[in-house]
Amino acid sequence: MCAMRTIPGISAEKLEKMASVDVRTVDISTLTDLRDIEIDTKAPVSKKLEAFAAQTDNVYVNRIGDYVVKVRYQKTGPTIDEKMEEYIRRLAEVYI
Repeated sequence: MCAMRTIPGISAEKLEKMASVDVRTVDISTLTDLRDIEIDTKAPVSKKLEAFAAQTDNVYVNRIGDYVVKVRYQKTGPTIDEKMEEYIRRLAEVYI
């Protein structure tokens, strides 16, 4: 997993602790539901990360309803939009 370098107000040690949470044993009731987080999509990436971090207790592990979600961050590579497009194309190939 790629760790974030820094987020203002969060120490490197705290980021490492957040990243080490095991999704198989975490208490889902302690996690933030991603559907409740609001981000200004026009803001720069650094501001989006700050807004996200301010609205969750763990920038790596959250939930969507009854599902635990763990993310990783990377500086380079495909965007989330590109990965979603790739995923949808793969689904379409399965059903064609």
